[in-house]
Amino acid sequence: MMLAARPRNDLPEVMRFLRCPESYPELTVRVDLVETHFSFVFLTDHHVYKLKKSERYPFLDLSKLAARHANCLEELRLNRMLSPDVYLGVVSLCRDTRGRLNLHQDGEVVDYLVHMVRLDDRLNLEYQLTHGPLRPEAITAAVDLLTDFYQRTNARQATDVGSRRRNLQSQAEELLALVDDPHVTRLRDGLLHWIDLHEDMLRERQRVDAHGDLRPQHIYLGEPPRIIDRLEFDARLRRMDPVEELAFLAMECERLGHRWVGDLFLERYCRVSGDRGPATLEPFYKASSAMLWALLSARHLVTGHNCREHWLTRSRLYLELGMRSLRSAV
Repeated sequence: MMLAARPRNDLPEVMRFLRCPESYPELTVRVDLVETHFSFVFLTDHHVYKLKKSERYPFLDLSKLAARHANCLEELRLNRMLSPDVYLGVVSLCRDTRGRLNLHQDGEVVDYLVHMVRLDDRLNLEYQLTHGPLRPEAITAAVDLLTDFYQRTNARQATDVGSRRRNLQSQAEELLALVDDPHVTRLRDGLLHWIDLHEDMLRERQRVDAHGDLRPQHIYLGEPPRIIDRLEFDARLRRMDPVEELAFLAMECERLGHRWVGDLFLERYCRVSGDRGPATLEPFYKASSAMLWALLSARHLVTGHNCREHWLTRSRLYLELGMRSLRSAV
């Protein structure tokens, strides 16, 4: 099969094809579409097909077919480590000699899609935080999966404290330009002060090739548990202390009204792994994550998004969570 760049003007045709139930090799009654920042996600009755957007971002160039193919393969490789039976492969979207699109590898390759099993939404941790039921034993099984994953990695690195300071200052500077809130400077100054007091300890913390985007919506509490959507486009962003990653998850659980769930993740990980830092480390990591996610939320204010009030409220909520955590860290 030959590679061909997908022209932008054929996206409507591709979207119509992928929205049609008859386009898929398996029987499906309907096809739902979910749009993310980087992808169009098509959900059949039992499967998921993810089409990468043909776009160029400051940190990621998906404008070429070969780059989208490589990104799909990397997503597959990374996520099979935590969900081997969910990520089935990469599927070719082709155009045959009569000009018809197909998913049967017939003709010239137009694009690629990540092919996954569709998981039961009721097993999703974010769903259960909102609707229940929450079973501690299911949460424990997910923590044990993550603990084993963290301990198996052999690519450990010490924390770069100078880089952490610079990133924090840069985030605060950008956030101040977007949101008029005194918590920004208070949070920045408090975090920098904490780093000054604990620099030697922080430098000794080991970073691993982690999940990179461990939110409740990416955790499925089935038997066995499954964790999906590892961050695939920048290995540097996946590089973090496991306690930091779990502290971010704990902050998200707290934001959704169930702090005890995040505490259980952290407590179980520390007990099983033996990786127990000082008591102030977890709240510091939570406060640092809150600064980052306040900024990520605030960026929606300048992208033409029509839900400005939602994102402003979300950004300020993260700042409040950050200040609450910072008070526990000092």
